[in-house]
Amino acid sequence: MDQKAVLPPLRHKPYGGAWSIHDPESKYYLENIQTKSGDRKQFLHDYKEWIMQDRVFSGLDEFKNIDFSAGTTETFGQFYLQHLDKRLRLFKGEYFYHWIMARNHFKHTEEIGTEPLAVGDVVVMSCPFSNTGNLPEGFYEILKQCEDLNIPVMLDLAYISISNMKELDLSYKCIHTVTSSLSKVFPVENHRIGIRFTRDLYDDTLTAYNQNDYVNLYSVNVGHKLIERFDNDWLYNKYKEKQAETCQQLKIEQSSCIIFGIDTNERYPEYKRGTDINRLCFSKIWDKRIDANTD
Repeated sequence: MDQKAVLPPLRHKPYGGAWSIHDPESKYYLENIQTKSGDRKQFLHDYKEWIMQDRVFSGLDEFKNIDFSAGTTETFGQFYLQHLDKRLRLFKGEYFYHWIMARNHFKHTEEIGTEPLAVGDVVVMSCPFSNTGNLPEGFYEILKQCEDLNIPVMLDLAYISISNMKELDLSYKCIHTVTSSLSKVFPVENHRIGIRFTRDLYDDTLTAYNQNDYVNLYSVNVGHKLIERFDNDWLYNKYKEKQAETCQQLKIEQSSCIIFGIDTNERYPEYKRGTDINRLCFSKIWDKRIDANTD
């Protein structure tokens, strides 16, 4: 398979990419946060509680090891380093970082659904799914198969706090790593504020960094102040009516993630990400960073 063709570059298009909403309320608050070091341990404790506010994520309490991560991206690299000898399994339309890893670092990669899962595989899934903002197709059946075959799984929950997903079952023992970040909820893409949950302690460099507080404590403080000020549903609740209006105007379907609309009728083929579904991101239009009519 030619992975170079899986995800065409769309970030320059008005509805391309996946961006946080530069909401005036959060921008103003962010600009007035005092620059100082934060408390990593307290932040991680509070961030976990924040993620789970008014949600039921069964099994997350079983992940006893919690680390600060430079966004979800640092977590990805650490997980991959443990499993480079395996066959990587990804959905078509998955986040481009994973396909870059597949292309450059794994000898064997196969799309989920083209061949049965097998012993010796490793699975990475975004949930909500990067291509739709919804639950990945066959999500729990895949986890059940991974459980039966002892296949390690990493779940990328980068979009969970901009979604209306209220329940997830994370109790499957095959799930080794869960990660999320604040960069889709708040305009903090360059602050790199993420969290990693691991079921078993693995002595990698991210663990070592955290044990010695060798992380960006200024970003820790920023993240802590933001979750103290805003609850984990604030963005979804603020923009859900706007999402419905935008999707109606564009004649597309609403995603479970507030920033996305889903085109299943080929109205916007220029936003194709390698699948039959075209994903449109509204963030830059809504916050007026870009005009919808820009080419």
